[in-house]
Amino acid sequence: MQTKPAQIKFFWLILLTSAILLSIATTYAQLDDVTFRFIRIQQEKVHQEMLQGMAGNPWQYRILADWMIDPLMNLFVARDVLNPKPSAFIFFRFLQCLLIFFAAGVYYRKLGLSLAANLLGLSMLAWGMSHSLYNSDLSYNVFFDIAFYLIAAVLIMDGRLVWIPLLMIPAALNRETSLLIPIMLLGFVYFGDKNAKSMGSVLIFSAVSLIVFLLIFVGLRNYYGEQPFLTADGYYPGIGLLVLNLSRIVTWEQLLITLGIIPFLAIFCYRNWHRTLKIFFWVVVPVWLVVHFFAALVAETRLLLVPQALIFIPGALFGIVEATNAEKHVS
Repeated sequence: MQTKPAQIKFFWLILLTSAILLSIATTYAQLDDVTFRFIRIQQEKVHQEMLQGMAGNPWQYRILADWMIDPLMNLFVARDVLNPKPSAFIFFRFLQCLLIFFAAGVYYRKLGLSLAANLLGLSMLAWGMSHSLYNSDLSYNVFFDIAFYLIAAVLIMDGRLVWIPLLMIPAALNRETSLLIPIMLLGFVYFGDKNAKSMGSVLIFSAVSLIVFLLIFVGLRNYYGEQPFLTADGYYPGIGLLVLNLSRIVTWEQLLITLGIIPFLAIFCYRNWHRTLKIFFWVVVPVWLVVHFFAALVAETRLLLVPQALIFIPGALFGIVEATNAEKHVS
């Protein structure tokens, strides 16, 4: 019989191996979707526009990935790597996927899911990520968003509050949707573990995180200046975009392809969820869905991968585990 340390080592070995394999598969699937030629021409063009400060609003203010890719690209050029620039883009996506899957595995373990359920969840996430690039380039900032939310959830559950303001630095440089991370911290403590001692420090760290976000949000817009607003296929945020999202068949096709019925299964199993998951759901999901249905093309389903990875996949897994246990008792 395995000892507990041996079981722990086994879990981390399996998680790391699975994360690597799923990262390879997801990167390959996404590359096959957008094509190598597109990456070599269009992705490089977008990257150069970002570095030159002329990518447009809001993309120019999501600069983190391009700052990180540029030195990697220079390294690949200096090392005479074959097709150095496209190779840098592809390798960076692999590293992003690896970060996402590893963070998701740690988060699902924190929620109390078994290794088997954990691996099933990572496979669900890999499927969604592989089929989420409709009308898109590699969208590095969207995938970093998934990683930052998963990391934030782990830090919050571990009580490592001091890391949340630090996490907000790359998260805010990456995408404005990171604004909900400090709210997750507040919600977790207020609705989950409220006491006089913890609330004081939580309020401080949440406030500092929000200040970090605001400083970076304003700073990026001052640094790069006013940018021409780039609409979603000619539609500005508002009622018109909401109607478009709801009325287009492609919206629902892409939602089913990327998310499947996992969100429905998760909601159906809500009573079986870990309490933390319920708190994160109410803090993140309603706002996330409303904002994106009113302000983005929802057919670009990669935009919904944060609630999918953070809430719906583990929520569905809790339902599956409960149903399996119930069947065992019946039999």
